[in-house]
Amino acid sequence: MTNVRLRRREILRQAGSAALLAAGGTIGFPGIARAARLAPSEKVRIAVIGCGGMGTRHIEALAVNPNCDLAAVCDCFTPRYENAVAVVKKLSGKAPDGYQDFRRVLDRADIDAVFAPLPDHWHPLMTILGCEAGKDVYVEKPASPTVAEGRAMVDAARRYGRVVQLGTQQRSMPIFQEAVRLIHEGRIGKVTSATCWVGVNGTRVGFTTGPVPAGLDWDLWLGPAPWAPYSADRQFGFMGCQDYARGGELTNWGVHLMDIVHWGIRQDRPLSVQAVGGLHRGSAGSENYETVDAVWEYPGCTVTWEQRHKNEYNGRSYGIKFQGTEGVLLVDRGSYEVHPESLGIKRVEGEPERSWANPPHHNNFFESVRTRKPPVAEIEQGHRSTTPLLIAGIALKTRRKLNWDAETETFLRDEAANRYLSRAYRAPWHL
Repeated sequence: MTNVRLRRREILRQAGSAALLAAGGTIGFPGIARAARLAPSEKVRIAVIGCGGMGTRHIEALAVNPNCDLAAVCDCFTPRYENAVAVVKKLSGKAPDGYQDFRRVLDRADIDAVFAPLPDHWHPLMTILGCEAGKDVYVEKPASPTVAEGRAMVDAARRYGRVVQLGTQQRSMPIFQEAVRLIHEGRIGKVTSATCWVGVNGTRVGFTTGPVPAGLDWDLWLGPAPWAPYSADRQFGFMGCQDYARGGELTNWGVHLMDIVHWGIRQDRPLSVQAVGGLHRGSAGSENYETVDAVWEYPGCTVTWEQRHKNEYNGRSYGIKFQGTEGVLLVDRGSYEVHPESLGIKRVEGEPERSWANPPHHNNFFESVRTRKPPVAEIEQGHRSTTPLLIAGIALKTRRKLNWDAETETFLRDEAANRYLSRAYRAPWHL
């Protein structure tokens, strides 16, 4: 990556961020899009591309959401989109159109926005192609498998004036909104450290190959990733393979939790990262470490990641701990609590999480589609929340402390580490 390319990317980033953060500003766009003409009461016409587990959760919620019209579903595995058509028809009384090739969806002028709950390796390109096609995009987290791809997503959103929301739905959950408000009010003093914790990565042993199932376009499923013979382990366990996802739980749960840390500490640009991990039970063939510990330096705050066996804080198997000069706040999707009791802040229980596909987060996206104002999980922020986990994965590979320049999004004086910041695309796909 040359200095010229870095300067160009930074100019684009600064110009886009300045436009987005202008007081009272909206997301502008070249040309006239249907979304610009939507009345406040008019439904947003959408398509869902990716009808697997998370895609089905989105489809179930979107099929009955009065703010949208689910007009099309798509998956390169025919049985999945056929099932999605049946699900939508059962819930809404109206069957959407079904497609195997997403390009037929993007070609439709009547589609305002696309949802992209796809394997991670497709997130960047689907977002960019959606923006190029004049669609607003809701893309699942993590934003991207590499830092360079995440920046390309932000650049595309700016270049084409599109609304892009990341699926970090905790931003739309009252329990986190209330917890962060307490932190920002100074109720636990100045936060000097924060910790995210989860359990371990699941073990994996190799990839068993076999014939491509009927109805699956395996070449399209692979997309920009390296060619590989069909394996059900790859298709259904993509999170365990670095061709498709980077780090397992590090980038799966990690982006959710780090996003709240950034919100709480009002910082999203780490200065350095260190990480260690291990496959302490063997797990031959695993591509991700079972246990991982990472530490990032931020201005005025240290942040740690704990991925361990039997990992709990006060009975919580995952969550975030903010440590302030006056107290400690622990929060997950179910509740938050503050210690010591002398601070007089009672434990608060949130509403049960009914679906991973959070309807308030969907509605925030639809509001942005209509108003052109940035959503609560706008792609620049989503990219910033993904980046620390990606560079922690690089620190695991290089086995050393890495110093990070958040302006150029490169490691300082470490070209070997910088090679991991992007990945080659398999022809004919390209950014």
